[in-house]
Amino acid sequence: MKLWAVATSLLAIAAAVAVAGGLAVRAQANADRSTAALALAERVTPRAPASLSAPASAAPAPAASNSAPAVALEALPPALTFHQTHTYNGAIVYVPEGCHDTYDVILHFHGAHPYVKELVEKANIDAVVAVFNAGNGAEKYSQAFGAGGALSSLLRQIDLAASPLCPGAKLGRVALMAWSAGYGAAERLVSRDEDRRKVDAILLADGLHAGFTDRWKRLFARNALQPFRDFGMLAKEGKKLFAITHSSIVTDGYGSTTECSRLLLEALDVPCEGELVSGQAKDFSIEGFRGDDKAAHIAQFRQMDKTLLPKLRERWARK
Repeated sequence: MKLWAVATSLLAIAAAVAVAGGLAVRAQANADRSTAALALAERVTPRAPASLSAPASAAPAPAASNSAPAVALEALPPALTFHQTHTYNGAIVYVPEGCHDTYDVILHFHGAHPYVKELVEKANIDAVVAVFNAGNGAEKYSQAFGAGGALSSLLRQIDLAASPLCPGAKLGRVALMAWSAGYGAAERLVSRDEDRRKVDAILLADGLHAGFTDRWKRLFARNALQPFRDFGMLAKEGKKLFAITHSSIVTDGYGSTTECSRLLLEALDVPCEGELVSGQAKDFSIEGFRGDDKAAHIAQFRQMDKTLLPKLRERWARK
């Protein structure tokens, strides 16, 4: 009788785990579809490639020459090839071919996973890439990734997924990358000292918001964006990389990316440059761009390979 009860309990537990795993995969797929719809819109808008207008401080483009300089084939970086797998919770993971010894990892929040892989490929960064989607709205990302130990759990999931394609390799550097509402995950993941120490870089594309204490006067709380202030201070000292780009979209009821960029610059005592709110101090930077519509917002994501990821490539190449 006791053996029968134990067997029944084990079967019930196994069934519950299987159901939970299936629900997690389905939830991740649903979130992927909702964020893919936004990114897919970029494919059909003719303004998208040019919608990320240059910042006011940008230097003029050099005049085109009649012939491009010759480049030796051996001087070109090898093209990256990724193999797709997934975590047991259904998040998509891309593992670069030839992964061995130590692997760096980029955790991206909010964005269709094929486009994220494409961005990293174009930027030519040899790293494991994991894409997490929690739906629309920063609150969903804050809730999904706000619990203590969330970062360690994500890294463990990625390691389990990557291990068959990267046998024996150890985790190296960690970068958090987010577009739009995904900043909510990055903010929560570096809000604790032990997790902040594990993260080497944060890249935010048009995702930096905070609530008001007085929406009519557009006043922020004294500790608004505190996790990003702490991380930004480390980047000012060259200990981390923190790079942000933002559009000129105006928001109602909460701080826009422009307002929050200005707030962060002031909090870190970094001079604000130009009318589009930009500034830099060592490995901390903010770049403001024109554009106040949906196409401009999507272009912030689709052009991360030109604006943000090169900064990460440069940092990881010199360390």
